[in-house]
Amino acid sequence: MRSDRRAASQSDGGGGQGEEDMATPPDGGGGQGEEDMATPPDGNTLCDDVLAEILGRLPAVSVLRCRAVCKRWRRITTDGSFLAAHAARRPLEMIVYDEFLPWAVETKLLSPDNGKSPRCGPRRFLCDARQLAGDGTWTGRRGHVVSSLDGLLLLWQPDALYTVCNPATRQWTNLPELTPDLCRSAVHCGFYFHSSSGEYRLLCEGTPREELDTNGYYYVLSAGGTQPRRLGRTPWGADSSSLYEHPVAHRGSLHWLSWYPEGTRTGKMLAFHTVSETLRLMSRPPERPDDTTRTLFELDGELAVAALHGSTTLDIWVLQDYEMESWTLRHRFEAGSYPEYHGRVMSPRSGTILFGSPCCDVGSLYDFTQKKALRKDVDFGMAAPSFLTFRESLVSHAFFDSPRRSERVDISFSK
Repeated sequence: MRSDRRAASQSDGGGGQGEEDMATPPDGGGGQGEEDMATPPDGNTLCDDVLAEILGRLPAVSVLRCRAVCKRWRRITTDGSFLAAHAARRPLEMIVYDEFLPWAVETKLLSPDNGKSPRCGPRRFLCDARQLAGDGTWTGRRGHVVSSLDGLLLLWQPDALYTVCNPATRQWTNLPELTPDLCRSAVHCGFYFHSSSGEYRLLCEGTPREELDTNGYYYVLSAGGTQPRRLGRTPWGADSSSLYEHPVAHRGSLHWLSWYPEGTRTGKMLAFHTVSETLRLMSRPPERPDDTTRTLFELDGELAVAALHGSTTLDIWVLQDYEMESWTLRHRFEAGSYPEYHGRVMSPRSGTILFGSPCCDVGSLYDFTQKKALRKDVDFGMAAPSFLTFRESLVSHAFFDSPRRSERVDISFSK
């Protein structure tokens, strides 16, 4: 999670579209005068810190409604330190897919293990990924979520349009457009927070329209920006039609293990420093000839790679020395009937690893806190996990108040 200082600096950015509407109580909140708003109905004996502690345990929609109770409650619940603490307390959710509702962006709560077979909670609707026209009608095309960061969702829409939204506050804006005017093709690489400027940015690779060869450039699209910014040519003359795996953020950099242009040829991991916005190659852990899948993730504060040999043996490598790029084999165990197509990995809590696939509604949870790794199945209940996690946040962002770059799409937060 981000620091209180970062949340405080962002909270001054204004409410943007949608936040004030959600702050209205369900009954409309009519009839409450200025004098009534100045004093809470009860709880006068509670100091601000205690009241903030209580309100900080409520879900986002309840906090927004509490802002309409009185001026004091609104002041407390809009303070930057409160927003950061509230976001840190919100539970971790998994974004899931439903083949019968492919346009619905929904989540399931990753519930704690109580000694039984873990089962995720009911689904929660966040937003509609269908491409809507300015009048709210469906254009017949739909997008999907490509990244989740600090309570923000990044949606890809047809024609390489990208939208950033906050389902908790029902705000959204679109990023500067690469296609069709600037580039004839473009792919997204990674979504990140640029700490020096306080901006949320998307790294893309695109091929300029005026160039006939397949060599591309890296571009940066900033939320609230007006134009894409070119960083430089792709280092290895890669084809911009290639796709990038979802990166792992660690120590201020985005990391791609092997699924990126030229990843096979170099045998290296690609890293992008999110402050200097520079790229470099890093070593990977040793490979076996019979490795069937290798997946990068973060485990207990370290970069890790899960390598499956054949169909049963699983190795967990960790980058023990990041500066020296030194990998160490941390775990090796028999994974049992681990299916080969389970190519997604994450660590939902310390000492645990969750394996799964968007093609299957059951994952495998391994617990390494004991001497012997324990495996349990996790049932996502008729929904497939995306392995993109979401934690709601009420932190305000000034870029939601900026003019939108295109009126060709709209975002709906109603099911």
